[in-house]
Formats: sequence, C-alpha cells, structure tokens
Amino acid sequence: MTVKRFRLQAEKCAALAKQTHDDESRQRFLQLRQTYLQLAETEEQQLVGPLSAVAAEKERKAVGSP
Repeated sequence: MTVKRFRLQAEKCAALAKQTHDDESRQRFLQLRQTYLQLAETEEQQLVGPLSAVAAEKERKAVGSP
C-alpha cells in the first residue's frame, strides 16, 4: 500500500468509529486508524530516508566537505 492509501484507510476507520454505537467496535476502529497512520508514517520515512541521504551527499560534494 502507498502512504496515500494508508491515510485514506485511516480516514475511513475514523468515520466508521463515529458511526458505530458500540463502544468496543469504536475502540477497534480507532486502534485500526492509529495503526494505519503509523504504517503511513513508516512508509514515508522509508521513502524520504534514502532521498535525504542522496541530498545530503550532493550537498557535501557541492560544499567540498569530505
């Protein structure tokens, strides 16, 4: 799944949590929402991490640092 899809699923879980009248189900939807948000964050870090390393290396070379 992509970051966008994880966040979309999190939104759906939040909507379902608001619609349910059962406290146990509401808590499960909210926990699932939190899980999807954590997955999105992890996915973002995995995507940004390598890009940040490449950008940092380019900057070091441009400045002339070892």
